[in-house]
Amino acid sequence: MLSRAVRAASLSALLAGAVLAPGAALAQANPSAAAQDRPPAGAPEPGKEIALTQGQIDGLLAAQPELAKLSGGAPDKPDPKAEAQAQGQAEAIVKRNGFASLEEFQDASDTVDAVLGGIDPETKSYVGPTPLLKKQLAAVQADKGMPAKEKAEAVKEIKEALAAGEPAKPSQGNIALVTKNYARLSTAMGGGEDKK
Repeated sequence: MLSRAVRAASLSALLAGAVLAPGAALAQANPSAAAQDRPPAGAPEPGKEIALTQGQIDGLLAAQPELAKLSGGAPDKPDPKAEAQAQGQAEAIVKRNGFASLEEFQDASDTVDAVLGGIDPETKSYVGPTPLLKKQLAAVQADKGMPAKEKAEAVKEIKEALAAGEPAKPSQGNIALVTKNYARLSTAMGGGEDKK
């Protein structure tokens, strides 16, 4: 859901690179970067929420460096052979890190992303995406250095995300586990949001 991607980097895109999530973007804590990198409104819903385990969090983090190196070819010139090879390599990487399949890995990644999308980077507590979207909207509107066209698009997308409503709240167990691992997950995502 767009509202989850507004503040948190899409862990699935980072962990899987363009191979598992072609065209997925990483939104950063910086409102200007988030405005540029956010997926379009109407992006497909992420996978189902699963009950996360510490082993899955560790597996996601362990697989990330290897998956980030995979390439399915140039984004502007898709190469089916390279994509198939990268898909096979990704499958092997996630299996080596405790997942039965790419689908299971993606479900775990989406579940982590759903929780991260609602964690306030300042308090490190789960507040849900709506308060974070409102905070980001205010930051974008106050950003004097952002080009007008970019700002208008960012404001429009954030307002659309707010209008879409609050997504279902992740389970308390998942919130507790992701919050416990927030520093590691945030560092792995490259957002450095916990360094404010």
